[in-house]
Amino acid sequence: MTGEKKASAVRYHRRTLMSAADRLLVEFGYDGMNMNMLAKEAGYSKATVYVYFESKDEIVGALAAERLDLLQKELALVIKSDLTADEKYKEIGRVLTEFATEDKVYFDFVTSKVDASKEEEASATFSELITRVNDILEELLPLADKETLLAKWYAFYGRIKTSKLFG
Repeated sequence: MTGEKKASAVRYHRRTLMSAADRLLVEFGYDGMNMNMLAKEAGYSKATVYVYFESKDEIVGALAAERLDLLQKELALVIKSDLTADEKYKEIGRVLTEFATEDKVYFDFVTSKVDASKEEEASATFSELITRVNDILEELLPLADKETLLAKWYAFYGRIKTSKLFG
């Protein structure tokens, strides 16, 4: 198999597994999904699942990264809009609320795993998630200084649960 065909096959199998994992996470949540369920849902053997992903956390992390990318794009549109600063804050709040409720599994994963990743050397997946969250915060800086944005974030999501996202 040529290099491009092999890379294409890897992308296909990873995407198939991620789609199956997303369906399972929506239905059963993070704690309710396991690699056996994923293998069955995707039509693969459990060994094959592990060829493409080392762990459930890696799969969920990849899906969370995709959600953060979408969130970042939505927020960029709000920032570039012709809305007033107050209207932008309100729209940003709506977008973040939607993320925290409709993508709750991923929001909870990001907020819980960031803390765990700092206890030991952060894995590439968790480092990437931390970087994406901080990139989103940086893109919001034209609206207000970092302290103001963090105060609004903590007021909405709670300091204890989410403060570790920002170092």
